[in-house]
Amino acid sequence: MESFRRCAAMVIVLSFLLLACEAGVLAGDPPSSSSVAEHVRATPHIRKLLSTSTTVHAPAAATVERMASPGGECSEEAIDVSQHSVGTLPDGIPLFSVTITNICLQCKVQDVHLSCGEFASTQLVDPSDFERVAYGDCVVKGGGAMEPGETVSFEYSNSFEYPLAVSNVTCPPGS
Repeated sequence: MESFRRCAAMVIVLSFLLLACEAGVLAGDPPSSSSVAEHVRATPHIRKLLSTSTTVHAPAAATVERMASPGGECSEEAIDVSQHSVGTLPDGIPLFSVTITNICLQCKVQDVHLSCGEFASTQLVDPSDFERVAYGDCVVKGGGAMEPGETVSFEYSNSFEYPLAVSNVTCPPGS
């Protein structure tokens, strides 16, 4: 009878932990101090490539300054943003790897901006790859062109993972 009570108590505790994780209490979500971060967090996760990393897109919030001709593929959907935890620094701060890829193999994109909240890193991120230019606005490659299939990768460290989503893409003429 005693083992049954222990088992029942463990089931109840595990159930509460699972509910807390689903609610984000223990999931390590960033503080909800900004409406931008809340908007991005509310965006559903869409997976474009088969991988174990998290892929986040915000097509409803994204803008495209020029779409390619009908049937063309140049749009905010051409950019795939994925990130995942890769461990911790020696001082215990979590380390995250980010990959931004132009998955359109026939088009070039430029002026790629991501919504990034209060993005910051305890280690330097090369600003020629990724830079926060304003609150909630980060630019990839300084706004320069991303060739078809090109990938920009970097790592950042902070106590939590920042939600990153495409907010702007420009398709140059002929893309």
